[in-house]
Amino acid sequence: FTPGLRLRVLHPSAEPAKDLARLDPRSLAGADVLLTTYGYLHRLEALKDHPFELVVLDEAQAIKNPGTRQVAAVKALKARFRLALTGTPIENRIGDLWSIFDFLNPGLLGSAEGFTSWSRGAAKREDGYAPLRRLLGPYVLRRLKTDKDVVPDLPDKTEVKAYCPLARKQAALYQQAVDELAARLAGSEGIAR
Repeated sequence: FTPGLRLRVLHPSAEPAKDLARLDPRSLAGADVLLTTYGYLHRLEALKDHPFELVVLDEAQAIKNPGTRQVAAVKALKARFRLALTGTPIENRIGDLWSIFDFLNPGLLGSAEGFTSWSRGAAKREDGYAPLRRLLGPYVLRRLKTDKDVVPDLPDKTEVKAYCPLARKQAALYQQAVDELAARLAGSEGIAR
């Protein structure tokens, strides 16, 4: 929908790695959009001081671990505006959310240590995580597949059950494994069982 937009892919799949390693920062001015991967970003020295109008992170849960070189490279980008897109802002722990917001709005959730301390106590407090929801509410747009006002053209979910029976040899090997395990369990007691 924007055929005039000039895209430049900064990745060895599009340009030789040796050319990207000695990328001239002035050459970036000819592109409207620069596209790269999280894994390759830290190799692109020219981006460290490049002034971006907007940086958009897709699958932003990739920056959940603030101690990695990859996350440091993302957070070092200089941008006037920042967006993070993710379907899973919290994958394993609430600290994942802190790291994303540290990119979007540094300081909003305090330090990593302070946020971790607060979140440990949140489960014990009467209002739980409600203060966090209120604080982040203006920054989060949550879209549900069931909300037809948000995505009117999204089709209803379709489920198709596909039964994939085992081949005769696979079934025999599977049954052999089940029988062996049953025999081991029958002959075991206590913690071994």
